[in-house]
Amino acid sequence: MRRVGITFLAALAAVSVVSVSANPLPSTTQLTSSQPTGTKKCHVNPTPFVIPSLQEWDGGSGNWKLNANTRIVVDPSFANGGALDADSTFMRNPSNLKQYAASFQADISEVTGVNVEVVVSSTYGANDIFLTLGADSTDPELNIEGYLLDITRKGISIQGVTSRGAFWGTRSVLQMLILADERGYALPHGHARDFPNYSERKFMQDIARKPIPMSDLHEYATLSSFYKFNTLHHHYNDNPGMQVKSLMPDWQTKYAGFRLRTENPEYSMYASNDTSYTKQDMREFQDFIKARGLDLIPEIDTPAHSLCFTKFHPNWSIQNDTARGDWLDLGNPEVQPFLEGLWTEFIDWFDSREVSIGADEYDPTKGDLARKFINSMHDYFATNFNRSIRMWGSDVRLQGSIEINQNIHTDHWDWTYSSPVDLVKRGHKVSNLNAPDSYLVPRTLSYEDFIDSRKIYNMWEPWVFDIFDKTNTSRNLSPNEPLLTGGGLGNWNDFLSESVTRVELFDRVSRALDVFGEKLWAGAKNSDHISYDKWAPLAKKLRENIPGITLRRRPQTKGQFVMSYDFENGVTDASGNAYDAKLQNGATIVEAGEGHGRAAQLTPDSYISTPVDAISYPYAVAMWIKPSGDQQPNAVILESEDGRVLISNNTSPTVIFEQDGNQYNTQVILPPGQWSHLAFSADTQQTTVFFNMRRVATVQYYNPRWDVLANSTMLVTAPLSTIGSAKGNSMSGLVDGFVVLDRASYGGEMAFLGKRYADALP
Repeated sequence: MRRVGITFLAALAAVSVVSVSANPLPSTTQLTSSQPTGTKKCHVNPTPFVIPSLQEWDGGSGNWKLNANTRIVVDPSFANGGALDADSTFMRNPSNLKQYAASFQADISEVTGVNVEVVVSSTYGANDIFLTLGADSTDPELNIEGYLLDITRKGISIQGVTSRGAFWGTRSVLQMLILADERGYALPHGHARDFPNYSERKFMQDIARKPIPMSDLHEYATLSSFYKFNTLHHHYNDNPGMQVKSLMPDWQTKYAGFRLRTENPEYSMYASNDTSYTKQDMREFQDFIKARGLDLIPEIDTPAHSLCFTKFHPNWSIQNDTARGDWLDLGNPEVQPFLEGLWTEFIDWFDSREVSIGADEYDPTKGDLARKFINSMHDYFATNFNRSIRMWGSDVRLQGSIEINQNIHTDHWDWTYSSPVDLVKRGHKVSNLNAPDSYLVPRTLSYEDFIDSRKIYNMWEPWVFDIFDKTNTSRNLSPNEPLLTGGGLGNWNDFLSESVTRVELFDRVSRALDVFGEKLWAGAKNSDHISYDKWAPLAKKLRENIPGITLRRRPQTKGQFVMSYDFENGVTDASGNAYDAKLQNGATIVEAGEGHGRAAQLTPDSYISTPVDAISYPYAVAMWIKPSGDQQPNAVILESEDGRVLISNNTSPTVIFEQDGNQYNTQVILPPGQWSHLAFSADTQQTTVFFNMRRVATVQYYNPRWDVLANSTMLVTAPLSTIGSAKGNSMSGLVDGFVVLDRASYGGEMAFLGKRYADALP
């Protein structure tokens, strides 16, 4: 393409500017207070910002600075763990101080570029970060996850009650480093005494109705741990909402997910073909999360939400037309032995001493039958596995005379199904996942699509089950209720995989976990003196710089142009980011004529690879395309791990966006043998498609569920790893003028991108 190169980009940039708008510790621990005793404080350092906020801070003066000589020093007395470590977790074989130090080491390196060394030693120097235990003997009032943090001229020291508590101290230091990037990673001298208000700080995720790769689960764990969540809860089986059989005669054909794959043929048939996890997958995952302070509660939800079983055994469903097809018949003598055998097959996959049996939304006419089942499962787990169980609150909905065993931990989620106040009166431990406040359900009309972080920050607390009537003791618990274990965020994917992309989902969760982490650890303390408007920008900076996270899909760029290939000088990137591409498998640069100068030519086997995998919203992507007359089915224009842009598919001649295996049509048809300008742009609301510099469509998902029947706009993640496909299915033809912006664009600007070559249009 003959174009004005950098001058052209500078001109567009100019147009765009117009258009886009504490007490010291004993000396034997080497932990010292930064505040001299008996002296007047001068230049006291304010409380550092971290999420969740520090419970107590005694600021000193001066700073400690990370440097090339910094080491992470692990106390040899506790390198392999402390006496209380097993009491701080549900998990067998919890991580020790040395393992946590390795996680911290990797995080510091990614955030700062400084490769710190981990050593085991009883002494440390002024440049070092010292990890040790024993804070409970120094400060008996600290709870089991508490820690003491000292930042002084003698170095940084983190002393936990347990190894996990010390790890939470490293999260505070890590966040301070992220926010100190413009100060050369200088941290303020001072002493912190920090501890959680609640023992359970949970992120629950429905991974049954949205296939989520194991790599993504690792990133959700990293995200949760960053905010000092200590529990993941995975919901392994489910199906879309069901009507009774008389209204849904095709119930056996509906999607049903079961994510655990065993080699045992008695149970292997139930595993989902799209995504499922092996025993080795779960072993590696649990080792990963334990080194980040997390427990895992596994859930197999029965006797409702069980289409993954009843579709194979329809005689196990309740045999009448007024029942849902996903309800197992607890009166069938084959059902409970099957469920006990199912759990026996999978129980050893998991280290947790507590598991969830689900037990929600079952047939309300069978209350006592369900209550008997729940109690028998409690006894089965206690007797056979020495494990406890939990369930979703269901006692109000499942009326009956049989009392549910009070040793069963209850996740309260809806007042029509359970009352947390009554549960506590009857002796049950309760966790707060009350909907809608704690429910994130993408593209729903009933719950939150995006969590209202301002509302949660200003109004929600783990003890609050009615945010609009917080003083009503019949609707809320006491903040100090001993049976209130905590709460968290629940992510449900009711409308299945096609309703939300992996990147959209991660974005929603990441925008919510920080504020829930704040309230679960420190409660209202921070929001009493820091307004949400001051909190949110710092929270955003932390969220955008969490080490180990790739799902943000935001490539680094020096300006608004991420990539620009005009092909006049091969595949050199003109954006200034040096994202030079490579011609692969016979892709060539040719003289294109028709005012385009040089362009890239692709055949089905050839492609252009780039160093950028994808970009998430906001963005804009634009290019000129001249397809040849013959195209393979599902020929690829752009491709990455997240999806593809196709010229067409087997059923539609229009350009297709594919995300996570789901396809979305557009109204764009690329005529063969002619130059066309194709562009698409995503903001926070929609993905807009432009054809020949005119807005022609938005990418939409049609929700066919009987109680919705509505279109929703999708936010497509733009695939950028290859122009064409590395899998031998590239489009045939010419590509020119390929540009990627890191912000959304609009019709007039798209016309500016393409107008130089408008005379090539038919």
